[in-house]
Amino acid sequence: MAGISLLLALVTLAVYLPGVRHDFLTYDDQQYVTENPHVLSGLSWANFKWAFQAGYASNWHPLTWLSHMLDCQIFGARPMGHHLTNVLLHVANVLLLFLGLRRLTGATGRSAVVAALFAWHPLHVESVAWVAERKDLLCACFWMLTLLAYARYASKPGAVRYLVTLGCFSLGLLSKPMIVTLPFVLLLLDYWPLRRTAATRTVGMPRQPWPRLALEKVPFLVLTVIASWLTIWAQRQAHSIVSLQGLPLAERLLHVPIAYAHYLQAMFLPWGLAVYYPFPAASSPIPGGGCAVLLLLVSAGAWWWAGRRPYLLVGWCWYLGTLVPVIGFVQVGDQAWADRYTYLPLIGPFIALVWLAGDWGMAAGRSGNSAGKRVWLGLELAGLGVALILLTERQLGFWQDTRTLFTQAVRVVPENAKAITLLGSLLVKEGKVDEAMGLYDRALKIRPDDPEAHFFRGNALERKSRLDEAIVEYRRALWFEPLAAKTHFFLGGALVKQQQYEAAVAEYREALRRDPDSAVTHNNLARVFHTRGRFEEAAVEYGAALRLEPAFPQAHNNLGIVLLQTGQLGPGIAELREALRLTPGNGEIAYNLAVALNQQEHWREAAELFGPVVPPGHPDPKAHFEFGRALEHTGKTREALARLARALIQQPDYPAALNELAWILVTDPRAEIRNGAEAVPMAERAVELSQGKNPAWRLTLAAAYAEVGRFPEAVTSAQSAADAARSAGQNELLLRCGQVLAAAQAGKPWRETLAQP
Repeated sequence: MAGISLLLALVTLAVYLPGVRHDFLTYDDQQYVTENPHVLSGLSWANFKWAFQAGYASNWHPLTWLSHMLDCQIFGARPMGHHLTNVLLHVANVLLLFLGLRRLTGATGRSAVVAALFAWHPLHVESVAWVAERKDLLCACFWMLTLLAYARYASKPGAVRYLVTLGCFSLGLLSKPMIVTLPFVLLLLDYWPLRRTAATRTVGMPRQPWPRLALEKVPFLVLTVIASWLTIWAQRQAHSIVSLQGLPLAERLLHVPIAYAHYLQAMFLPWGLAVYYPFPAASSPIPGGGCAVLLLLVSAGAWWWAGRRPYLLVGWCWYLGTLVPVIGFVQVGDQAWADRYTYLPLIGPFIALVWLAGDWGMAAGRSGNSAGKRVWLGLELAGLGVALILLTERQLGFWQDTRTLFTQAVRVVPENAKAITLLGSLLVKEGKVDEAMGLYDRALKIRPDDPEAHFFRGNALERKSRLDEAIVEYRRALWFEPLAAKTHFFLGGALVKQQQYEAAVAEYREALRRDPDSAVTHNNLARVFHTRGRFEEAAVEYGAALRLEPAFPQAHNNLGIVLLQTGQLGPGIAELREALRLTPGNGEIAYNLAVALNQQEHWREAAELFGPVVPPGHPDPKAHFEFGRALEHTGKTREALARLARALIQQPDYPAALNELAWILVTDPRAEIRNGAEAVPMAERAVELSQGKNPAWRLTLAAAYAEVGRFPEAVTSAQSAADAARSAGQNELLLRCGQVLAAAQAGKPWRETLAQP
């Protein structure tokens, strides 16, 4: 048994390990990992609570969220580690299935063949290769553990063994609600292979009446009802459940047998698989009726043979029952079917076929030349295994990235509007907007009301600055509830670009009504308030964004700027420091922090921050001015003069720069730096531009006059500056005015010794 387990594990690893080099997909992986701040920030108490409270991504599966958080804690946002976890979970599921079937049936060889079919079937690539489908793998893992625990309990019933079984089932419910059918599967296993009610029951199994076996499953069913309610709640919250108006009951009932038949066909002929299959347009009831007749015939055959071959009935009922949550009675999403839905259901047909083949083989062996027939059977099984492995490797290759995957989907189903639209969105990200528009138009010819095509077409038009057309396209997508929050968000952004601020606020508020946990929407709404000078409302929205996503650097930066603008220097600098800590190389944030530090007169730290982000060729005169101030107060006067001069070259009438440069030129104690003749016109121009309203600049003019010997004018200007400083309560400036005035009255220029760093 150890050798078989090792072989199954090694071959499965070899088949799937190439997938660890694949990228994340821009298809649900954003929700589950790459754009989910709760997941990206790893395990924490706050994220643990979110996992259990969230109905995010149309599901309630807290254990799945915790699994993704653990991956981010260990591997970060690198896809390799996330894919590796999926592969290892699949290998674990294969081994648990083998061990569970062997424990239930006592048949080592047949259990191994079923496990191999499960491991290497191409239909299962989707569940393993897609990071967002971690929930499939976790659910299956606890499904298999429940089977193992149930086999132990059935052989020797006891409270502890029962609770272990129930606990494994509960963990499965926390991973994905697909496991809700397991209580009924346990009843099937009571019939075969455990035979817990029959006189010919499995050796060692205590005989139990059916009512007792049914009662035994009641706690499982109670948990099933709770989990089902939570799932429906989550799906309704996300508007994922298609209404009867959207898909009438008659069409659903016709589609159900077609879906069952499709999965069986794909099991035998796993070719032409795709990540997304569009729901077919309403057509003749003949295909649905024909598939229903086929299912009834197979069901009748399984029932007819149940006495002699009970595994046929069990395997068939396993298949029919485990597909019920996803077969379309309750339609979630707009896909017709999905390969991932077969991950657990196909175990039933695998069991039925393998046990039937085994019985035929045994019967043939009894008819003579058994050794030769066993060899031939072994070669056939080996050939089947190799064929499945080759098909699985081929299918795995399509999952290397989003473009390859959806190109294959269009190849399989050419009239695939969703796949065509998604390929267009990839082109937009590469800047190939015109090519993308062609794909969107093609998708809309297939399905004129396709909301995703309208949405992405709007996004492309917005990138081309055709805002009116973009807004029209966004509005055409608003009816689609699953996309409504995102559409309102982008519509708000387009309206901001048109400076329709109140309309943009309304769109952002509507987006938040639908998705109140969107930190980005709170941030963008705050930016509108910020732009309009509504600082208090902006601070509230920035704060809301940061409560939802504490590691949101842009929100920290924006909130810091608002706090600075409202005179809250200390808290503003704290927010900017946090923003820079989160994104150490961000030049915009470093610059904002440096400017704030200038206000706090932390000159050395400000100068260090300015250095990398304000190169000599920087186009903003204010940046050069602020850098010059920091350099001046750290004793680097020549560098400061160069920066102030560059600010004036870019903006000759920059009053603050004129004043600062003039002040250095007339007050510096070093004669080689002083130049009163240049300073006087600069100081006069600064006072003129400010209309004399800034007393500090009048003081600079007084010092300039004194430097060139125009002492009467210096006295008048210094006295005027002192009067204004006294009226404004600027005591420090008043003291300096007195010093300059005294020097001018004594017929002397005034010198300042700058504080050294």
